[in-house]
Amino acid sequence: MMLLVGLLLSVDATAQDQFQFVVVGDTQTDGGEDSVNWDVLTQLMVDMNTHDPLFGLFVGDLVGGTGTVAGTIGQWNDFLNATAPFIGERLPLLGNHDVYGGAGTFNAFATTFDWLPQDDSPTGEEGVSYYMDYGNTRIVGITSDQEVGPSYQVSAGGMAWLDRVLGESDHFDHVFVMTHHPVTFSSENSHGGTGGDFWQTLAAYGVTGLFSGHWHRYQPSQPGAGTDTWETIIGTGGGWTGFEPIRDYQQMWGFLLVEVDGPRATATFYADEDGDGAYDDPMDTFTLADDVPPTTGLLARYTFEEGSVVDSAPQPLGREIDGVLNNDAHIDADPARSSVLYLDGARDHVEAGAIDDYVLSLNGDVSLSWWAWADSLDDAAWPNAMLVYATNDYFTEDEETNYSYWASIESDKTLRAFWEYGSGTNVNVYSTVPAPIALGAWHHLALTRSAADMEVRFYVDGSMLGDPVAFDTLPTGGGRGMLYLGSDTTAYAGDSNFHGRLDDICLFNAVLDAAQVGTLAANGDCEAMFGDTEDTETTEDTDTKDTDTKDTDTRSNDDGDGNEADESPRESSGCGCSSPGSGSAGWGGLALLLLVARRRLSPTHSGLSPE
Repeated sequence: MMLLVGLLLSVDATAQDQFQFVVVGDTQTDGGEDSVNWDVLTQLMVDMNTHDPLFGLFVGDLVGGTGTVAGTIGQWNDFLNATAPFIGERLPLLGNHDVYGGAGTFNAFATTFDWLPQDDSPTGEEGVSYYMDYGNTRIVGITSDQEVGPSYQVSAGGMAWLDRVLGESDHFDHVFVMTHHPVTFSSENSHGGTGGDFWQTLAAYGVTGLFSGHWHRYQPSQPGAGTDTWETIIGTGGGWTGFEPIRDYQQMWGFLLVEVDGPRATATFYADEDGDGAYDDPMDTFTLADDVPPTTGLLARYTFEEGSVVDSAPQPLGREIDGVLNNDAHIDADPARSSVLYLDGARDHVEAGAIDDYVLSLNGDVSLSWWAWADSLDDAAWPNAMLVYATNDYFTEDEETNYSYWASIESDKTLRAFWEYGSGTNVNVYSTVPAPIALGAWHHLALTRSAADMEVRFYVDGSMLGDPVAFDTLPTGGGRGMLYLGSDTTAYAGDSNFHGRLDDICLFNAVLDAAQVGTLAANGDCEAMFGDTEDTETTEDTDTKDTDTKDTDTRSNDDGDGNEADESPRESSGCGCSSPGSGSAGWGGLALLLLVARRRLSPTHSGLSPE
């Protein structure tokens, strides 16, 4: 009998380390008068149940919200009715729409969702901020919306509680945190970005993943700043998907399935790709955690064969993130290199993006390899961009839009690497000598950035160019970026285009050594490097350092560390939409935001905050 009991306990312990849960955000109405999006939410229950989830994490904006507590309670009851068929435990969290009623909302939430833990919460947030343990996993929910006081941020008491709870979690394989507002929307939300106390607390305790909503899009990324922790925005459970600028592959209704198997945790996003009304199409999968070191090697490759911009990097790293030709960019024959990309230097470029383009946002080790033929070299402030990963298609200096890397050549043939950290602070690294290249001829170019050595190395035609250049700070954010070939991001394309030809562009999430770069320069196949690098463990920087901010771009700063931080103002408008009766705690309608620009003035951008 004792043997049988022991066996049963062993089986139960194993089962608790193998389970799945789902994450859903912003189940509110998509713009009508209803409290929830009934059509979407009720179908999500059907499709999520097919995965036998133990928990359902609902990361805020459960309902459209009202200006009274009583009205909000009525809408929460609609949420309860719509989600009643869910077979797992429902773990809801407040969002900004849920606190429109003001004072008394927290107590009403704890009463309405009375099964949520209330015995260990921040004072005044009983049943509002809480945690739940299952097997090898701890799930922590913390509100980033207050019923009174500052908007869009965790309370001081909540931060102290979070620090304690995470500090007591080191015996878990996985700790997941959920809150409503994303960290990397650093200009709109009040977490302080990746340098703020909230993200740095998650980093200090090695949290596996942060789930957030608010922005009605699917957007996972590893923002960095000393941690491999994932931030996954799941704002897609029924809320409005019409926020400009629209990316169809991000702005779709669906849910995230998280599967825990011992030390391994994977996530898959499900949506209705085939239009049959069911959210049963797997759109994207990524690994949140594993005890096996991550695979490194060739992430993307563009050879321009067959007259199209096809990513031919092999699996498992290759994701087929194909590109689109813009303006006068075209692919044509070249006597020396078969089919190549032709760029005339006047806003023509390639943009490569897909639902999983975040995998190209490399904030640690990176190697870039490409062939270039320059017809001419512009002498603008930010000229001749060849490989760029970033975007500026919403707020211009949110951390999510940071540059993860940039490769260009100056008019004096000096090579430049560039990226951003924080809310758009610049890091420029230049080669110590000009590149020995000739106009009207093909040359192989490469650069590597090492997170372990905190150095950039430049290569021309297989040989290292000058000396390694040190830097202080790695990039952060960048999760909304896309890959641009032959230009800066779209808003700046006219100022920074490369005039010439590009071919055989290869991106690695590892630091190639000099011999490997030499092989590529000798017309080696980028895919041949894959076997050489897949066993190389990527080393992430764990010490984020500060960089002096400069008013203008210079070739070197006082300490010669290769960093330059230059920012200039750009105006952009945004709206944070407050609730009826939210008073000074809300945004109060349309608010004009003065956002720090990346480099120079540009046309005004506008957009609405999620409603």
